[in-house]
Amino acid sequence: MSEHSCLMGHVTSDMSRRTWLKRGFYAVAAAGALAGGRRLAAAEPGPARRLVLVLVQGGWDTTYAIDPKPGLGGVDSPAGAVKEFHGLDVLTDPARPAVGAFFDAWGDRCAVVRGVSVASVAHPDCMHRILTGVLDDTAPDVAAIAAATHAPDLPAPYLILGRTAYSGPYGALSARTGSVNQIVTLLDPQLTFPALGAPLLPLVPSDGEEALIRAHVELRAERELAAAKGSKRVQDFLDALPRGDLLRDLGEVGELELTRTFDTQVKLAVEALRRGLCHSVQIESGDWDTHTGNDAQGPKHEALFKSLAGLMQSLAAAGLLDDTAVVVASEMGRTPRLNAAQGKDHWPITSTLVLGAGVAGGKVVGATTDALDAAPIDFTTGAIDPKGRPIAYADLAAGLLELVGVDPSAHIPTGEPLHAISA
Repeated sequence: MSEHSCLMGHVTSDMSRRTWLKRGFYAVAAAGALAGGRRLAAAEPGPARRLVLVLVQGGWDTTYAIDPKPGLGGVDSPAGAVKEFHGLDVLTDPARPAVGAFFDAWGDRCAVVRGVSVASVAHPDCMHRILTGVLDDTAPDVAAIAAATHAPDLPAPYLILGRTAYSGPYGALSARTGSVNQIVTLLDPQLTFPALGAPLLPLVPSDGEEALIRAHVELRAERELAAAKGSKRVQDFLDALPRGDLLRDLGEVGELELTRTFDTQVKLAVEALRRGLCHSVQIESGDWDTHTGNDAQGPKHEALFKSLAGLMQSLAAAGLLDDTAVVVASEMGRTPRLNAAQGKDHWPITSTLVLGAGVAGGKVVGATTDALDAAPIDFTTGAIDPKGRPIAYADLAAGLLELVGVDPSAHIPTGEPLHAISA
């Protein structure tokens, strides 16, 4: 049995387990986690750019669009034809017209990064690695780092609209709207907790009462800070208070009504950026974990790329496109072969779409083999190079930080920045 064949479908045999362990070891070594690894000279980070992080939660099947594999015996690929858009080869199908329409309109501003190893098949581990580039569970993701570096004084430097994001030490700079838009409730409690009638006291304090409460809270926090000799949590709380004031000063936040729908998150993300509420924003398209019925990936791709086209159009209309980068990433890929339930299981190799400001448009960076393994590449050009190595999650994250104007060396010291994604 070949190495590739034992990796298809569920990983149950001893041989498969050994192969997975070997794959994980090489990926960690490639990320530079082992001392002495070769690194390219650091490139000068690009200008400060806004960042929209789009998380495709659950693991997408990249063969449905951005890593086509039709007609290969070792890959169960969906129906469709490969077409070229601005130099990008993409799988298209009449059942997924939005995919082709997106790349026709925006392919010249897109870089497709293929063959990114996350060295795991567990959702939490893969999610953290692809977003942060490191193994440290307390580390922030690239969007949090960009916000903290470029715009720490905004009302909500990192606005999180989905469920999964990592603030790390920048928790005080992050704002989660929550499942029912709690940010609006915090700013105007009367919207959610109105007074229940004249005989009862109002639930919302007057301006004078609120000033007294604020003074008491600040004094109490300062006493706690002194007693704790510099408690980081208390200082974070004090630092967050003036940002709350800035949020109120923006006004009309209540109009930005949140639901879990992806299109509503897109609308809110663009409006928040336009108003100067945040520098980075995270949005999420969920439920891509197709262990049963992998054909559900088809309509999911159609809906995603239709929404991404709307995101790009909205950014352009708001005058934000020339200084905003968009990253569309999933924490893992799907196995090359279908399982007994006609689904696909977890796969430690994935692909990512990077587009917008500063991106080397119309370019494929990296590659996968005919068995969906990650191929070795040249990190400067992004082309296949037998003398190179595959892309690890640390390399991708470091390259994304460079793209948005952050020196990655202080945050992802083990990564070799993927310079090829930047124009």
